[in-house]
Amino acid sequence: MKNNFTFYIPNNKRDSKYIGFDFEKDNSVFIFPCQYLDENVNEKTKKSEARKIMSLLKKVQKDYIFGGKSDELYQFYSMIWLIQDFINRGYYSETENISKISTNGRINWKQTIKNNSILFDNGNIIYKDIVRNKNIINESQIITQIYKCCLSYSVERLGFIFGIDSTEKSIFDMDSKDKEMMIYYLNTELHQTFLDYKKQLLQHLLTIITNKNDKNKDIGYSIYDAEFEYVFEFLINKVFGNENVTEYYNKYEYHIFEDNKEKTYSASHLRPDTIMKKDDINYYIIDAKYYNFGYTKSGKDLPQSSSISKQIGYNHYVRDLLKEKLNADNDISVKSIFLLPFASKTNEYIKYIGYASSDKITDKNHEDSIAICLIDLKELINTYLGYSHNISIESLIEVI
Repeated sequence: MKNNFTFYIPNNKRDSKYIGFDFEKDNSVFIFPCQYLDENVNEKTKKSEARKIMSLLKKVQKDYIFGGKSDELYQFYSMIWLIQDFINRGYYSETENISKISTNGRINWKQTIKNNSILFDNGNIIYKDIVRNKNIINESQIITQIYKCCLSYSVERLGFIFGIDSTEKSIFDMDSKDKEMMIYYLNTELHQTFLDYKKQLLQHLLTIITNKNDKNKDIGYSIYDAEFEYVFEFLINKVFGNENVTEYYNKYEYHIFEDNKEKTYSASHLRPDTIMKKDDINYYIIDAKYYNFGYTKSGKDLPQSSSISKQIGYNHYVRDLLKEKLNADNDISVKSIFLLPFASKTNEYIKYIGYASSDKITDKNHEDSIAICLIDLKELINTYLGYSHNISIESLIEVI
């Protein structure tokens, strides 16, 4: 299956519902987040940045299941793993140091002791079956051919993103009756091997084959743009969060009086997105808002009044909690920040653009005010993945 492939970079968050791969029979596309790249960047850069996005989504996948069915996503990540393994190691060669009961070869005492009943003869320990190591090369190379089949299948769909057009063909075909036979051999080998790497490889091959869509439907490996809100939240917390938010849950209760008795009912907890601590007296409560304002400059794309009042409530709750916890008076400073994504055209990756408050508050440093900052999404991702260090706690504090 050879597809014509393109990249799409929305100018507005509303221009696309998805982020990631969208495969079709004849045309496929990788959709970036809004204004993530300049349209004029070369194909090499687009491919490199697409790999970063998929690496990010895979990391976040540990906490969230996004888009479509999870087995399809697992197949997708197994294809990515297999291609990257091929790039790093080359073709898999089916040679393994295995243990067999034999009269030749070096004795494997660990397997001999583990798999034998012990006999005693005049005080001597006797093992009925001696397990010895042998370097076995399977002449039929069945697993290697299965590997090549899965690799070819993966490269046909995703190889372009890694600069690979084709790989060696296999004697097996993913779209034929070979599938059941390949699954049988992989499962058999999985139960016989002692090598961690080979176990991992066999598991990925099984995932690719067993989740292969026999009806050849169009499968998209993408998430909804609305779901990317959780990814943005995840990034902000990983880059700026240095306090355990569970210690700052704002707990609420109902106290209901019935028949001269009081009953208590727990209400849902309010949980801050991210708590950032500068020192023992300066704390910041960050609310990650994956909103459109950084791209549209439209007031309707700013956080609503409910979000403002919630952050003000956090300010007071966390300040009182810290005063009690640290036995401090008025030295504790708690400030809130709304962080929204944007696409920076300069090296200014975090930009302070104003503050939110009630109409009674005119001081941006007042505890009932929330600073509003834009943060470059691409640089945020690069910072989390370790490609750059231009965004930090210090850089955020400096702009506010």
